[in-house]
Amino acid sequence: MGGRILPRFDFRVDIEHASVTGKVRAKNEDNLTIAPELSLFGVADGMGGLSDGEVASRLALDVAKERISAKPAQRAIEAYVQSPTLERRREVFAQLRDACEAAHARLTEEQERRKTMMGTTLDLCLLARDKAFVVHVGDGRVYLVRPRATLQLTEDHLARDPASARAGGSARRTPRPLVSGVGLPSPLRADVFVVDLRRGDTVVLATDGAYAPLGDEAAVTSACRGAPRAIVDHVIRQSLAKGGRDNASLIVLRIEERLVARATDTTPAKPGKPNEHAEQDDMLTVQHCPIFVGLTASNVLAALSAGIEIEVPSGQELPRFEAGDLCAYIILGGMVKVGSTTLGAPGLVFAESLVGVERNVAAIVSDDVRCLRIRRDDFREVAEHDPVLGLALYQRLAGHLARAH
Repeated sequence: MGGRILPRFDFRVDIEHASVTGKVRAKNEDNLTIAPELSLFGVADGMGGLSDGEVASRLALDVAKERISAKPAQRAIEAYVQSPTLERRREVFAQLRDACEAAHARLTEEQERRKTMMGTTLDLCLLARDKAFVVHVGDGRVYLVRPRATLQLTEDHLARDPASARAGGSARRTPRPLVSGVGLPSPLRADVFVVDLRRGDTVVLATDGAYAPLGDEAAVTSACRGAPRAIVDHVIRQSLAKGGRDNASLIVLRIEERLVARATDTTPAKPGKPNEHAEQDDMLTVQHCPIFVGLTASNVLAALSAGIEIEVPSGQELPRFEAGDLCAYIILGGMVKVGSTTLGAPGLVFAESLVGVERNVAAIVSDDVRCLRIRRDDFREVAEHDPVLGLALYQRLAGHLARAH
């Protein structure tokens, strides 16, 4: 498929996908959902160590799709498209989580009926307006490939391995047990994200059998360049060439030309005070962040291509490591206590992470926070892509760290 027009999405999209059985596998326990009529795409990897992995992955995707196609979810998505307030965006998040929870409940029922254990990973991507909404359970991955950086949006839900995190972002992994999966007896963890999309961006959803054979993050970046069909073919070839020890499945979404022009809102906004015009508020906020002060708006936008917006509720800790690398955070709204210091927008948390230094202090959310998560590797990719901008960013970062310490 190529150049599809999707409902409620502002861009034309080139869609490619593949799923192959590994050379040493008796059957393919991966499944895909390609639902352009809903602007919904998903991958699931049924767990081979349990029973009926292919049934688990198919059932989870079918239940999730059914929930997203139902009236409550469709009303929430339509309301967001008509007016993209923070409240309506959170309702879309809630519907995506609900889809995962419904799949989890259905698999639990099926296990009881079959008297056997079943489980699967689940990654969904919903396109709306100029955004990709992502919900993630397990160790599949979703990448956002931009001209300046390749961002791993998701964190593998595996037992913690601090040594591998400190080594920086990497697709190579030592075997570790899954701590969250659809149908597993452990508590379900469904992570949700939203990212801005622009022409030329590529969203990749992949099972571990597709991304793991690529090796390190640089190899993932290299593999995800080029036309969508070429990306799919290259990843599948690599998986089979490296022994085909696992099934490999992926979906590639290339964002093409814009079809819908949205009116620019000119309502004045105050930094750090998100309202129904949150996107413009956020731009004002980040321009006051220490590493962006004095940069042009276009340079700030270029630098922000390394950032992923997340929400963290009060009482939780901002993790120093996410998606396999050290992270810094720019606060868009809410409050975070770092040691004895309380930071609000446009505060910068764990700035030293961007130069590979781990600070041994906790950052506890004291008031629900929206923030931009920036991984060290992604920040470096942006700087390498544009050395002049990179120099300006690292100069500001050095000055901020000197003043802070």
